[in-house]
Amino acid sequence: MQARHVLILGLCGYFALGALAAYFYQERTIFLDPAFLIFSIASSGEFAIQANRFGSALTQFFPWIAVQLHLPIKWVMIIYSVGVVFYYFACFYVVQRWLKNSNLALGILLINTFIVSYTFWWMQIEFAQGIALSMVFLAFMTRDRQWADYNAFEISAFFLILITLLYFHPLIPFLLSYLMLFGLLDEQLRLPKKQFWTVAILSSMILLFKNFVMPTAVYDNQASQGINNFKTLPSYFNIQSNLNFIEYCKKDYYLLPIGLLACLIVLGMQRKWWKLLLLGGMFFAYLLMVNVSYAQGMPQFHIESFYLPLSVFVILPLIFDVLPLIKKTPVVLGLLGVVLAVRIFHIGSLHQPYTNRLTVQNKMLDKLEQMESKKLIISEKDVPMDTLIMSWGSSFEFWLLSSLRNPEAPRSIVIDEDPARFDWTLSANNSFFTEWGIYPYSDLPRRYFNFTDIGYYRKGKVE
Repeated sequence: MQARHVLILGLCGYFALGALAAYFYQERTIFLDPAFLIFSIASSGEFAIQANRFGSALTQFFPWIAVQLHLPIKWVMIIYSVGVVFYYFACFYVVQRWLKNSNLALGILLINTFIVSYTFWWMQIEFAQGIALSMVFLAFMTRDRQWADYNAFEISAFFLILITLLYFHPLIPFLLSYLMLFGLLDEQLRLPKKQFWTVAILSSMILLFKNFVMPTAVYDNQASQGINNFKTLPSYFNIQSNLNFIEYCKKDYYLLPIGLLACLIVLGMQRKWWKLLLLGGMFFAYLLMVNVSYAQGMPQFHIESFYLPLSVFVILPLIFDVLPLIKKTPVVLGLLGVVLAVRIFHIGSLHQPYTNRLTVQNKMLDKLEQMESKKLIISEKDVPMDTLIMSWGSSFEFWLLSSLRNPEAPRSIVIDEDPARFDWTLSANNSFFTEWGIYPYSDLPRRYFNFTDIGYYRKGKVE
């Protein structure tokens, strides 16, 4: 397939995703982590890097620059929402136009759509951003060049990208191993062995330094505890997360088993045994690791981010081994066009849970305006948590939503499972309280936090 065909597909696909991101900017930003990140950037004027994952600055740049330009909060939110999609498009464009690898560019486009469902709406995910950058790294390393051909700029870029990747997310090494091995085995990519071993050795050294010399982030420590389930579970297969995954494949990830089966059949027929072993072994080993680590299951919007590498494992042999069997370019383009259209429509159709959250939150703000106090602490038992999903980001979410209504009078609602722990705040009227800390009004820039004369906090319900 010609490069211009891939570029057209990419432009159409990312334009559609960008349009969704712009239209549903509230659904994407007034939700947990994105709301917290916007709060952190708006309150401090600095990037909000969590758990040493400094690669997230690549997408946090968009709300950061909007804050530096003193844009209204609405435009900070829109620019952040669309900027995340633009980041993926930039990865696609760099691979397609600069690194001249249309197949891997197509891979990035498919990765952003193939099984992506709820992760489109939980948009700040570092792992997804790292996956896209990993594809850029693979394209960079497979340019049919030896180390002697690299100039100083390219060597610097190599080190910078590799370090950024390995700090992006704890699961990136699994994905990077697959990409490097696939690049070594594939006849078109032809990753030079010297580059392969250089990446392997340097990655090991960086990971040793990261995990045993530098202090490990608390969040990553907690997240890795699930691996202990391999020691305690009586069965690895009859667990809730496996049953959930089967249901997810039926309703959201339907292309994944179809693509996997097609790849296994084609690789077997072509006697590409090493590729077959790599795909089958990595796919099922990684799936087992994730599902055993979260054996009791977890919200789909969260665990879906861990499943994203499964699509990478399948997409690469689909592009390099299965699609070339279709000799007619119009047929390939038509097939890819249908896949993209179906998946983007599917992504858009999943907005309803997030729109429902906003409806409930807007009703709560309507009722709050009728009360004497404009600062409220509410128990989870008194709100529809099945709609709101999680409560830890409520203070940031209501700040954003109320600021959209009236930037001169933002409101504060904190929803918590244990409101009693906020009793000491009830008499304070000069601070903004969150589940994670206290922020005196004097420390917050008035442009985004113009809390004036809104009284003391009060515990109770929104009647």
